[in-house]
Amino acid sequence: METVKVGRHEIEMAFRPEESRLLILAWPDGRYRHEVASWSRLFPDENVVCVVERDTCVARNKAVRDFCMAAPPEVRHFVSIDADMRPEVAKTLPFLQAEADLVGCMYPTADHNLGAWADPAAVHCGLYRFNRRVVETVKLPWFTWDHQVAGCEFRCECIGFVEKVKAAGLSVARAGWCGHRDWR
Repeated sequence: METVKVGRHEIEMAFRPEESRLLILAWPDGRYRHEVASWSRLFPDENVVCVVERDTCVARNKAVRDFCMAAPPEVRHFVSIDADMRPEVAKTLPFLQAEADLVGCMYPTADHNLGAWADPAAVHCGLYRFNRRVVETVKLPWFTWDHQVAGCEFRCECIGFVEKVKAAGLSVARAGWCGHRDWR
């Protein structure tokens, strides 16, 4: 654990912000919530990147290709957050402290579908963190829109990514809570 100074407080984190990159996925127009801007102060300004693409899978894959795979070796951890998330340091602290190759933070999904979290191993990608081992092991595309078995609905792009990480023998964890849109 690393002790990080946040304002007047010190918090323990499983990674060093100066050795990490924060990816803000701000589709479709480059705007993001003030809570994301405030939370991004955990990271050095030069390590914060905003990715703007209309399609979520394209945005996530370009972020990985352009800002993770191309990152210098001293950048060892990556945090990705969607523009409509509402993080608070106190509620995301378990996420910041969890030890795993891929760590997801729980949040309310569309229409308060907390059933998306019914599986204790479920990780969705509104706020997630991964290390360089994931970048070096899992091949692109990380995210794709897959159809469910009957072909009548899309399967969340996060599920396929998490399956790829697990298939590569890497560890996956879920920790913490983050607000989302108008839901806390």
